[in-house]
Amino acid sequence: MKKSGLIKAILSAILFLALVGVSFSQGENSKLKLITDGDVIFIKNKKTTGNSLLPNGKTNFNYVGVIFTEDGVKMVYHATEPVSKCSLNEFIAMSEGNDYKIKRVNDAEALTEDVIKTMHTFAKAKLGNHYDNKLNLNNEDLYNAEFVYKMYQSSLGIMLVQPKPLSEYKTDANSLEFLKEAYGNEILEEKMIVIGDIYNSKYMLEDD
Repeated sequence: MKKSGLIKAILSAILFLALVGVSFSQGENSKLKLITDGDVIFIKNKKTTGNSLLPNGKTNFNYVGVIFTEDGVKMVYHATEPVSKCSLNEFIAMSEGNDYKIKRVNDAEALTEDVIKTMHTFAKAKLGNHYDNKLNLNNEDLYNAEFVYKMYQSSLGIMLVQPKPLSEYKTDANSLEFLKEAYGNEILEEKMIVIGDIYNSKYMLEDD
């Protein structure tokens, strides 16, 4: 092969590898580019895996938050102790293997600019609220799934799920005994919101 031909072949190979790299990078980041305000993000929180007393329902994800853009940065509001916010990247970093899933309301037209503002206002107003250790839907404290449920209910008038008593869920025996000792047998009939029901809500669409 002539020298000029060899140089062309090398340059072509370099260009090909560069294009493949760009394509891969765009594929990896496609989810982040499609994320919009009001989206719900599910992760496998490393701090709560295996320790949560509440059932997850039918999902492997155990933690949830809602995304809003602030000063050009995507932030996630979530109910821990207390209700907090962090960047989207920080939230994803809390997940095992950085695994996550994005979902949004299947009626895109419902998420108008005014509705998003109302949701964002709700989220900001709840910052600092304590975690709901009583697992009660009728007080100001909020547990993780309850926070998302109430945000959508108050802002869109949508009940993402129907609250159900603990007795309807498959619950770890040790957790169940702890809950009964802490709250009495009546906790079995306490209606609650679980992450799996939000994840599988008929009102939510997946990102892929």
